[in-house]
Amino acid sequence: MSLPEKLERTLADLPNKPGVYLFRDLRKRLLYVGKARNLRNRVRSYFNQSGKGPRITRMVSKINDLDIIVTATESEALILENSLIKNNKPQFNVMLRDDKTYPYIRVTEETYPRVLFTRRKDSKNGQTFGPFPSARTARQAIRVLHHHFKIRNCDLDLGTREYRPCLQFHIKRCDAPCDFSVSPETYRLGVDRAILFLQGKTDDLLAELRAEMDTASKATAFEKAAYLRDLMGTVSAIQRTQVVANLRYDKLDAVGVLVNQWQGCIVILSIRNGAIVRSSHHLVEWDEDPADDFAHWITHYYLNHPDPPKELLVREPDRFHLLLDALNKQGRFSVVQPHRGARRRILEMAEENAQTAFDLRGNNQADRSLEQLADLLDLNELPHQMECFDISHIQGTHTVASMVHFKGGKPDKSKYRKFNIKTVAGIDDFASIYEVVSRRYRRLLQEGENLPELIVIDGGLGQLHAAHRALEEIGLGAHPLISLAKREEIVYKMGHDQPIVIPHHEPALRLLQHLRDEAHRFGVTFHRKKRSKAMTHSELLDVPGVGPMRMQKLMRHFGSIDQIRSASLDQLQRVIGSKIARVVFDYFRNV
Repeated sequence: MSLPEKLERTLADLPNKPGVYLFRDLRKRLLYVGKARNLRNRVRSYFNQSGKGPRITRMVSKINDLDIIVTATESEALILENSLIKNNKPQFNVMLRDDKTYPYIRVTEETYPRVLFTRRKDSKNGQTFGPFPSARTARQAIRVLHHHFKIRNCDLDLGTREYRPCLQFHIKRCDAPCDFSVSPETYRLGVDRAILFLQGKTDDLLAELRAEMDTASKATAFEKAAYLRDLMGTVSAIQRTQVVANLRYDKLDAVGVLVNQWQGCIVILSIRNGAIVRSSHHLVEWDEDPADDFAHWITHYYLNHPDPPKELLVREPDRFHLLLDALNKQGRFSVVQPHRGARRRILEMAEENAQTAFDLRGNNQADRSLEQLADLLDLNELPHQMECFDISHIQGTHTVASMVHFKGGKPDKSKYRKFNIKTVAGIDDFASIYEVVSRRYRRLLQEGENLPELIVIDGGLGQLHAAHRALEEIGLGAHPLISLAKREEIVYKMGHDQPIVIPHHEPALRLLQHLRDEAHRFGVTFHRKKRSKAMTHSELLDVPGVGPMRMQKLMRHFGSIDQIRSASLDQLQRVIGSKIARVVFDYFRNV
């Protein structure tokens, strides 16, 4: 099954992190929401050809695009998956549409409340907390509430008659409201602390417990103080606030931004009614100051938003004073930078997803660069594959050529090539370009390989005409061909009387510069290796009696020509014997 090229690139760049993935069809409709411990492995497994049922096979055939939301853990991914499914009801999530999928904990409304395991979120009888990542997690939390907050686990109808205390009272896990040993007010104190625990308000709970422990200690009630101390340790050790599950804000947006020189990515996590209902990402280009451009973009985004949040989480909120003034006229609105708690973690999640979205969707920026380049050069098709040539030498010696290959606007190093110039002596860049272009594309034609949509030469008009002559001789005279001059950064194209000037901030020019600079880097590296090897080999091989084997021994032992030149006769004799050592020693003394 062939996949859209954009989807293939996204699959190749998926991170090895936990999170949620969202499959979409050609019309951007949501097909499926899933969670993964490892996004890369899980998502890519859908596109294996074997072992898929008819429902999944049908779904995969409709997938045209995907989004991901990275989370800190698989548990958070599971909870976020639940929220997205409940709010969007994707077509292929048939197993998770009802409200019985995830476990919750309910605190009942009774004179002596209980804590119950349930799979129903909505209830008229008490408060519901969750969802929890698994039934096991929910039941573990209930055991903690029974053990440490002394919440009863029986189903007796208390208040109508007196019962005999059970084992839970004797092992100090219940205060026995069944025999009226504890008042409803005292019992309710433990219930309120349990609710703080379930809400994730550990700071408030710990402060309350610490104050009561100090009071008990001052009153010399050391047994009670020790119990409260142990309870504080338990709360600190086992309570882990679920970032997604415990959002209590009605309308809240968290905005994460990634700045990468002249472009970046903005991710907006929208929280409604205590759950993340959507994640949107936007690739943007900066003009001058990324921070000001970001604030300006967000301001216009929310000024035109049909349903703006009541609270916006961002970095540097002072930059959003205009937005604050405008939206405060429509109702209560605040822009804040959280420094702790769940809101800070939500903002960090948005920022992490901005990085991930940019890594995955940055390919779209390459697509725009290719589209702009095709428009500027009047190409009939997008230059998805481009090749660039560069010549490297020093005063005409050790001349080499390099060719780099870009696919989809990115380097494809498996197709890089190096050339030793065979037919040119001295300084002649034009002839060198002619040779390598002729050799490269004559071979591709002979082997039946695909040609790149655009050929780029590092240089000016002279290099361009030399390359064109090589192409013309093998029947490719009409193939798209340009050159990029280093200093002026202007583009020459065959058939154009005037050079093409692309503004420096345009992505098309930046793409060409990247291509040209990569060819130059690759060529210079190859030239240095060849020159170093040639200099080393030629000087040693000029010594009478020194062949490749002895040269290798000397270089392995001394490391360089300079070390061999400065070595004593005794040092040389230890490596290659006294007779040849004398010849080498005398040679370097007479040179």
